[in-house]
Amino acid sequence: MSLGEFLKSVVRLWVMAMLATVLMLAAFGAGYFLHASHQLGLGAVDLTGSSTELRSSSERQPPEFAVFWEAWYFIEQHFYGEVPPVQERVYGAIRGMVNSFGDQNTAFIDPTRAEIFRQDTSGSFEGIGAAVRMDQMGRLVIVEPYPGRPAAEAGLRRGDIILKIDGTPTEGMSLYEAISLIRGPANTKVTLTIFREEVEEPFDVTVTRARIEIEVVETERLDGDLGYVSLSEFSRGAADKVAQAIQALQAKGQLKGLIFDLRNNPGGLLDEAIAVGSQFIADGVITIEREKGGTEQVFEALPNGVATELPLVVLINQGSASAAEIVAGAVQDYKRGTVVGEQSFGKGTVQIPRALSDGSELRVTIAEWLTPKGRQINGSGITPDIIVERTQEDFEAGRDPQLERAVDLLRGKP
Repeated sequence: MSLGEFLKSVVRLWVMAMLATVLMLAAFGAGYFLHASHQLGLGAVDLTGSSTELRSSSERQPPEFAVFWEAWYFIEQHFYGEVPPVQERVYGAIRGMVNSFGDQNTAFIDPTRAEIFRQDTSGSFEGIGAAVRMDQMGRLVIVEPYPGRPAAEAGLRRGDIILKIDGTPTEGMSLYEAISLIRGPANTKVTLTIFREEVEEPFDVTVTRARIEIEVVETERLDGDLGYVSLSEFSRGAADKVAQAIQALQAKGQLKGLIFDLRNNPGGLLDEAIAVGSQFIADGVITIEREKGGTEQVFEALPNGVATELPLVVLINQGSASAAEIVAGAVQDYKRGTVVGEQSFGKGTVQIPRALSDGSELRVTIAEWLTPKGRQINGSGITPDIIVERTQEDFEAGRDPQLERAVDLLRGKP
């Protein structure tokens, strides 16, 4: 396939690279690492109990809780209007406590939304097909509306600020809360109130959610002797699929170079990140985990990588997060290849999910990831060796200057 023909197919390929309305979660999306669930010692809470039962329970709490119960009973007894259900008030109290930690990735999620998040990284999800993040001002910002998906089709753009989700203000929300509200069953609608710099007043955009199927690995030979492999998420088995894809390309004839595309990859599983990085790095550290108190755990490269000497270019952009940043950072630290594209997302912390007794869930940040040289990923991201922007106009015209630059590098062009 010629490069020109391949560029026309890249947009179609990227369409397959959607993950959980990341929508980034990932984490954007929004991507998070699935860590072994720690036992945090949280007791069961009866959310259907009466105030008398809660009062009895409060007597067993530490003295610091006295002011909480003082406020609880006073407002319950004197509030002029309809008193919200006990469950709703308890959830509100938990959210307030969680928000006080000031970490957008530590969150409380109610049972209904928690069930949506329990969809595993198996290759599909239901949402609008966009990556979002919280900026430094606490605003929910669209990082990437993926081409051909509902968000892009509805006219959403990079940099749009989401002020409300179905009328609920996003101010004060955690990233997970916002994502959980945007996601939902296919063929249902969500209305986002958008602020856009060049538009004087906020406006509403209604998006119809869809089921988005993900092809985890895509591969192609470019101009005969260059390999291209795209990884859309670090789900279970991703490393094996990457290795098999590279070997299949090599079986068709000698490769003079490889392009590994991690654009819009929101992350996934830590062990898969280590195994994927090991396909390109023969030995050494892939990443360092730093826990509370400064304790560090080092994760070394695994043996038998299939492309440890092949000339390499890694593509990243604003939608590349978590595990994708670990791999790109390791390649960059060892000068194993050239990183091309745009500044990555900057999601370098680890969350563990804790299911609570009523089906709600806590997601708690317990550690952060560093590159082999100790560079911080969280909040900073990975800066490409060569910065190449891909604009909205490029998308619409089917152009991919980032891929073109990668090809030029492997061809030895300056």
